[in-house]
Amino acid sequence: MAHESLQLLVELTARAREDAANALSQSRRAEQRLAEQLRTLDQYQREYRKTLQQELAGAGMSPATLANYRGFLKSLEAAMERAEANLERHRAQVAEHQETWRQAWRKVNAIETLLARRQAQEQLRAGRAEQRQTDEQASRARRASLGSGF
Repeated sequence: MAHESLQLLVELTARAREDAANALSQSRRAEQRLAEQLRTLDQYQREYRKTLQQELAGAGMSPATLANYRGFLKSLEAAMERAEANLERHRAQVAEHQETWRQAWRKVNAIETLLARRQAQEQLRAGRAEQRQTDEQASRARRASLGSGF
């Protein structure tokens, strides 16, 4: 592959790596938001249960009010279960995005390493060619000085 082709490949894979990093970042932020929502629901549920216990321990409440409390708590528990399932899906998505990012990172590094090796080989070849040319010039100069000395 030509140097330009490898350089283009580095740029394309670097862009893919940046895209993967952005997707990973967005996925982590979504995961954090979902975790915060779940914590909020959990806190709200604890507070609501505490209020219910205080009401029951106090003056008591009507069966209809108790049924409303229990119905609300059930709907709150269902919302928490949905939030937990959603959070687990996002955690799996974060793991996928992280693996995609790692693979893109490895690919860029491999191509950059190949490019660096090619450049080092080209420099070595150029150095050898220059050395040959210098040796040839020195040899001609010696022959010319030996030839003129007779």
